[in-house]
Amino acid sequence: MTYPDVPLAETSFHLFRLYFRKRRQRPAMRRRLRDMLMHLRPDALSILPNDLIERMYRYQEIAHYVVCGALARMQGRELTEAEQTRQTLHAIIAPLFDNLCNVRPANDTRIRELANHPAGFNPRNESESVLREAYLRLLATASTPAAVTAHFRDVCHWRELSRRQEDAAICEAELFRITYHKSYHSVLLLYTAFDHYPVPGETALAFPMAGLMQLTYDVTDIWKDIRAGIFTIPILHRRYGRLEKRFMAESARFNQALSRLPYPAKKKKEYAHAVHALHAVGLVAIRRLQHETKGVQDLADLALLGRKRLVCDLNNLRGWMACTRKVRELANLASFEGPTETALGRAAHLSAVR
Repeated sequence: MTYPDVPLAETSFHLFRLYFRKRRQRPAMRRRLRDMLMHLRPDALSILPNDLIERMYRYQEIAHYVVCGALARMQGRELTEAEQTRQTLHAIIAPLFDNLCNVRPANDTRIRELANHPAGFNPRNESESVLREAYLRLLATASTPAAVTAHFRDVCHWRELSRRQEDAAICEAELFRITYHKSYHSVLLLYTAFDHYPVPGETALAFPMAGLMQLTYDVTDIWKDIRAGIFTIPILHRRYGRLEKRFMAESARFNQALSRLPYPAKKKKEYAHAVHALHAVGLVAIRRLQHETKGVQDLADLALLGRKRLVCDLNNLRGWMACTRKVRELANLASFEGPTETALGRAAHLSAVR
């Protein structure tokens, strides 16, 4: 790396500062989201379920503190008003789009219609109406609307392919490929919130970052996915030691790409801690799964463990300290021998997703 070994005290300082910044900014961010929803549709707050609006808040925080806002801070600036507006629109679109994709039976024609001809998309309920208006608003305010459409098409493509995760026969290589790419293209779409799209050196960070983000969600949502009949890596291929090595290898890959960027070391360290704070949650959860799943032979045994043993609760001092130590470990990785996307690409050619 281009900066010296980060001590635990410095990692704690970065994480505490991030935590208090989130607490300080949370009321304004929630107000911005509520105002945007009401702008799109005056009765949005009354017609949308509370849990759906909470999902929008959570996506807004990830978009700001891990992806867009964090990248802007590394660049030495804060998001412009226009960028914050687009970021908020992305936070509204993502959960609503998830709901559209999860409708059964699946209707890929309607999903493609939204991506390619949003003005002609015919909403079937209030949520889809808000989704359509948010997407049209994003296109109207984007600095490059063509890039929004192109990236959204890619997101739609990989979301369609992700339905293969409903089949327990899916092979590990294909599952990794879908897991990485559906998250990667979502991050690239989110980058269209910027006034100026990130340069190639910055987008090089997106693939390992997005892959580990999705794996973190999969590890922490394992109980929910089992009940929904969704087969993810930690459910179907329970090689948690190998998965832990992947986290380390991809974090090192992220750090290597980060070290090549022409920003001050202080800014890069701050960005690394923000990103690895999320990845560390996944690593701690993996360690817990390794312990809890000893002796598990099949999916039925895994499901029988129950929610208490499969959900990793980190909202306590012990969880905070475990994550802090993992963040420091990930932020200091300059190299690590382990499975990476390059190796995965070679293994996946026999079951290539087209």
